[in-house]
Amino acid sequence: MRIIASQPFIIVSRSIDWNQQKYIEKELYLHLFEDHILSPTEKFLIDEVWDMSYRSSNCEIGFLYLHTNRGCLTFQVKSEPSQFINLYKDLKK
Repeated sequence: MRIIASQPFIIVSRSIDWNQQKYIEKELYLHLFEDHILSPTEKFLIDEVWDMSYRSSNCEIGFLYLHTNRGCLTFQVKSEPSQFINLYKDLKK
């Protein structure tokens, strides 16, 4: 199975080291395949994904929402995921 599209997203964690607060940003990927979407922790069949949406914010980070039969998952993205969403919607046709 080949990857149709990949969408980078970030996870930000906070740590305190020697009384200093640090934010650690880690970049991960959502991968779109013909029959499923793969995140680092979960796999969703295309039939389990009802919709995808995106909301930008005033800062550099936006939110990609994956609406599934298991609930709505939110991914923080730095780049607009319109191509990823459009390719997903093409698969659903």
